[in-house]
Amino acid sequence: MKEIKYKMPEEINPLRIASEPEVLYVARKRIDLFAGSHFHELAAKLLFTQAEWADILHISDRTLQRYLKEEKPFEGLYAEHLHQLDNMADLGLAIFPSAKAFDEWLRTPRMVLGQMQDFSTLRSFWGVKLISNELGRMEHGVYI
Repeated sequence: MKEIKYKMPEEINPLRIASEPEVLYVARKRIDLFAGSHFHELAAKLLFTQAEWADILHISDRTLQRYLKEEKPFEGLYAEHLHQLDNMADLGLAIFPSAKAFDEWLRTPRMVLGQMQDFSTLRSFWGVKLISNELGRMEHGVYI
């Protein structure tokens, strides 16, 4: 049987070494937290009242006030929901000309693929995903 003899090159060109792409990894160190200051930025993108934010996050209005007053970061499922809403807001603001137009669209009840979507859809992770999917279809001109 023939044996393959391979000699490692003396100099290794760094451009020839394959490495893992960093894009596959989340760049944020702590995805399980959502800072209070970041919440204010998100609130500027999504024009909801404080009572609506509390309803979307399934917390009391008073608890939300305390989080914002103390600049306490949101944790766990609250943080995950807010990250998801932030991604949806970025997508929506890329499609709609203003935050007001995007807000009006979010509040308008509509039938999408046999399911009714309205503002209450934002209360669940799945609902935010459905709206993000619809925004993606609109962005690419495959709106149904």
